Amino acid sequence: MRALSSLNRRDQWVDAAPFRAHVRHAVSVADVPWQVLAVVSGVPLPAVRSLLFGRSGRPLPRIEPRLATRLLRVSGTHLQALSTLRVGAHDTSELLREALVAGVEPLRLARWCRLTPTELALLVDGEATACSRLTEALARAAHRRVCDGAEPMHRFAA
Repeated sequence: MRALSSLNRRDQWVDAAPFRAHVRHAVSVADVPWQVLAVVSGVPLPAVRSLLFGRSGRPLPRIEPRLATRLLRVSGTHLQALSTLRVGAHDTSELLREALVAGVEPLRLARWCRLTPTELALLVDGEATACSRLTEALARAAHRRVCDGAEPMHRFAA
């Protein structure tokens, strides 16, 4: 019975091409890394990476409807607005500290998060009380890439 139920779930997957186009368009409009869309949509980084870049040089043909729905909920306009929305900095500070402890170079992390070295220091030291939602999303993406083992730091494009 298990094999039959998993077969039915696979049949429910959807064509990946429109969702790949949506992700590419949204991050292009907002001028943010694709990892930000992954974080904001709640879709795991490896799933979005596979959607965009394929596996073993082959495009991903389909994705789960649950992930497709999450991706569609985040538009380029939504991503653009992240830079103007303010959030408390406590969680972002923790994420940045952990990324630094994991070996990320401070200047590389600052560039990735679109911060000056001074802004990064204020966040890491806990002296900043707020930051943009974009900074929070970039810090969360950096943390997931490094601390969750999603990607080695030497491939961390700044």
